[in-house]
Amino acid sequence: MKVIRITALWCMSCLLMKKRWKHVFSDYSDMTIIDYDYDEDRDKIKSYNVGTTLPVVVFIKGGEEVKRLTGEMSEEKIKQAIEEIYEETDV
Repeated sequence: MKVIRITALWCMSCLLMKKRWKHVFSDYSDMTIIDYDYDEDRDKIKSYNVGTTLPVVVFIKGGEEVKRLTGEMSEEKIKQAIEEIYEETDV
């Protein structure tokens, strides 16, 4: 599964979430994680239809988006969302 994480340097929620992501995603070694900056990578994130609410995490399986997380959330909520993806898509 591919994980696209979109953040911005000016986004305080993004800074907080980067720390949480580090803990959570370290448990899922089968995920390919790609980080994009909202301002610097506009062309690369265009196809993900990202608004102004950051951070955004897009989960992609088989070339299609299977889930999207936006904004701040607890590590538990992130893990719960990932486990739902595994259950729903047989990753």
